[in-house]
Amino acid sequence: MKLRHLILLALLAVSATPALAQRPRSESRFFRTCDSVGPLTKLEEFNARWETVIVRGSTHIMTTLRADNGLADVNAIELRDESNGTHATGVVIELRAANRQEPSRQDESTIFIDYEEIDPLIAAWDRVAHTDDTTTKLNIFESHYRSRGDMEISVFRQAPGSAVAAAVSGGICNRVKLYLSLDELTKLRWMVVQAKAKLDELK
Repeated sequence: MKLRHLILLALLAVSATPALAQRPRSESRFFRTCDSVGPLTKLEEFNARWETVIVRGSTHIMTTLRADNGLADVNAIELRDESNGTHATGVVIELRAANRQEPSRQDESTIFIDYEEIDPLIAAWDRVAHTDDTTTKLNIFESHYRSRGDMEISVFRQAPGSAVAAAVSGGICNRVKLYLSLDELTKLRWMVVQAKAKLDELK
């Protein structure tokens, strides 16, 4: 009898426990589409808030950067919670690359960079960008930096005598990687700096 009661209670507990519902994804294009990973930055945390009015402002920086295998866009962004007056600012980088399995489709990834992280990112960016033959005595090399929001910048030489190349990637759930020339890497850096200048105008 006791066993029957225990089984009955267990069944009632299972039926009474609601299924773990996934929150609907934000319709904003400035949102990382991965429900299983929590916010990595303040911008993501603000953007995912419920039951409050979030005011979003953004400015697109220059034109789209075109790389060999995709595109990159940079936006300055401000998010403000109207319920308590708190706000967050930063940079959003959107990467789009051709899908290898389906060339007609593009893979997309959104990277968030909080305002206070921009200067350290630029400093690390410059160190990575200056990787060359003088960095190591070995003829194959790579240096990289990964931001809190999972943006990775790398400069590398893959074979002896080959040109030094660069890449930028991001996205925990759907990682996108763009291959860049050093000039394109410099232009993307400049776009991030311009986005910070736009945010400084808000102060």
